Amino acid sequence: MELLNFREINALIRLVSALDEELEALSADAGRQENKLQKAAEAVRMKDVRASLRQIPVGELRSSRAGIRVKALEEAGFLNLEDLLDAPDSALTAVSGIGEKQAAAIRGIVNSFCRQIAERRSVRLLPGDSSPEMRSLILALACLRRGRLIRQDADPVREDFHGRLETILAGITVRNRFRWFFSGKKTKSRELQAVRELTELVSSPLFDRADSLCRQYRELEKLTGDEAEKDFEENAAVCYILLEKYCSGSPAAQTYTGSGISADLAAEINDAKLNLSCFSGELRAYQAFGTKFILHQKRVLLGDDMGLGKTVQASAAMAELYAEDREAHFLVVCPAGVLINWCRELRKFTSIPVYLLHGDSLGEELAAWQAGSGAAVTNYERMGRIVGEIDRKMRLSMLVIDEAHYIKNPQAHRTRFVRMLDEEAEHILLMTGTPLENHVNEMCALIDFIRPDLSDEVRSLAAMSRTREFRELIAPVYLRRLRTEVLSELPPVEMKEEWCGLTDSDREAYYRKIMEGNFTGARRVSFLQEDLNTSSKALRLRELCMEAANAGRRIILYSYFRETIEKVSVLLGDRCVWTITGSTEAAARQEILDRFAGSPGGSALICQIQAGGTGLNIQSASMIIFCEPQIKPSLMHQAVARAWRMGQVHKVQVYLLLCEGTVDEAVMQLLEEKQLQFDSYAEESAMAGAADALIDSEWIRAFMEKEHRRCLPVPVPEQGNDHPDLPTVKEPEKPASL
Repeated sequence: MELLNFREINALIRLVSALDEELEALSADAGRQENKLQKAAEAVRMKDVRASLRQIPVGELRSSRAGIRVKALEEAGFLNLEDLLDAPDSALTAVSGIGEKQAAAIRGIVNSFCRQIAERRSVRLLPGDSSPEMRSLILALACLRRGRLIRQDADPVREDFHGRLETILAGITVRNRFRWFFSGKKTKSRELQAVRELTELVSSPLFDRADSLCRQYRELEKLTGDEAEKDFEENAAVCYILLEKYCSGSPAAQTYTGSGISADLAAEINDAKLNLSCFSGELRAYQAFGTKFILHQKRVLLGDDMGLGKTVQASAAMAELYAEDREAHFLVVCPAGVLINWCRELRKFTSIPVYLLHGDSLGEELAAWQAGSGAAVTNYERMGRIVGEIDRKMRLSMLVIDEAHYIKNPQAHRTRFVRMLDEEAEHILLMTGTPLENHVNEMCALIDFIRPDLSDEVRSLAAMSRTREFRELIAPVYLRRLRTEVLSELPPVEMKEEWCGLTDSDREAYYRKIMEGNFTGARRVSFLQEDLNTSSKALRLRELCMEAANAGRRIILYSYFRETIEKVSVLLGDRCVWTITGSTEAAARQEILDRFAGSPGGSALICQIQAGGTGLNIQSASMIIFCEPQIKPSLMHQAVARAWRMGQVHKVQVYLLLCEGTVDEAVMQLLEEKQLQFDSYAEESAMAGAADALIDSEWIRAFMEKEHRRCLPVPVPEQGNDHPDLPTVKEPEKPASL
């Protein structure tokens, strides 16, 4: 029987045992990372508290009625509460008239101020803040975020590796040559087999994977502040979830149950437990409540503001149902533009099988979904082909309708198709980012589908849609939270009107459209001519793009008109990375967004606003440029919301390119005159409704008549007319108001 090299065997045992211990330590290190994060967050909060104490003069102690000798403190150099916070008791009692009792009273008052300020201050993450406290916090977040991912991958590897190692080591009882000589044949045979298994383990993919994960974890200790800040900018949404989860005083620590929900119902929903074993994402507090609301109430309208993660909440709710029943079927109906995004989100965050019912493979995917289980994703236009295969033939655990306002018209085919499945679905989730309380008729149409018992009463209180009574009535079926309520960390949006003077070419092309009576053409002012070097808007556009490149910002450009998009694309050249129009396929849109997210600063994505303004997440951009004002304000608000949403870490700069003395000014003036009416509504869809009622064909007709008269050419002598096909004109006097 062969003689073993016990020196090599013991070295291998030490190697695998050390790796086993490192895997175990890696798994147990979560607590240390979380504690480090908590301490870093507390340091940031205390820095903020100190800054506030610095602004409170010592004179405020007079109001405490504790008889503190404020003047003596001031004369001793204690000018604000921060000075007192840092002062030892000996320094306080050294002040004339301040004894131990008064020193204790001062300490109590200052500590009370600290607590009150700290309770009202949330910890905000500020990229670019070079203070040691902020850099330590962002570094701690990056380490925890990456560490959690490594631990998630390492846990099954650790269990497998440890189990195999234990079995192998149980078979290696002889560790030296002396004992080997006195061992029996059976022992030696078992020993040889165990040594072979040990050697195989060291050379196995399992060992390599375990070693790689441990090396990745060790690398976290070398993470630099700059790398951590980049990690935060790319994963801001997850970082805020971790901050909220592990740090008191973090943003959005409340559940934000939504207005109108009774305390009893809110408590009942909050007390429900979520089984997220089939969900791999993280939920913020308000999202966890939303998920519980969906499951508890069974048939609901989720109306959270754009950018708050309605898709994630829907995915978590389906994951809970799938964890309870692996045979469950789900159907998601959404606009075509977000089909791919829905599939990606479900695959990313859940272990639910996903089937795309679209295109040539629709029939095959439908059959596979019906034979198995999981989530099928389709668009409204395909419902006619699949509803007959589900109606009275299948049971749906949940029916999810994204952009539910698409089915507000009971007479529309897509509405009828969706409503055919009301009895087949145990849970129905309607999702919309528009505030339905501002459109009670639309709300009633949707409530009639999911809760017909409520629709009559809702209609009876339609005129009271802004009252507490109305909110309480719809609360059991309608949940809505606003960005301003739950995303306190969102950076500001800065909107700026960029007024451009008309060039001769701008004016000539614009006047031509007015004289033709072409309102749509006139709206393309400054992008009408072929040579955009003569365009005032194009000149300013290039300057803004240069500023964005210098600041490392990515840009989204919006226009309603394909002709404008094509010209701007040529104008920007290599800086224009991609374009999205109504004809861009859903899969191509998502691929474009992925590539855009990884592009360098200064890259531009040009979108036709109807296609790129809804259903897409583009937080990677922080500069938005509109080539012309939109007739529907809702289009602009929705377009801005594509970038100003959860995960955005930079201030979003929005620019409107406008030309003086043109239709741009007329539209802006009209909207400004009606701003008070718009302001009576909180959000963009209400504004859209108001705008739609205002800017109609009559307004356009009146404007064009007035503009036609203003732009009538004034004949001048023939000399100097470089365009014989047009009358030579003098620029008319600009009226006081268009």
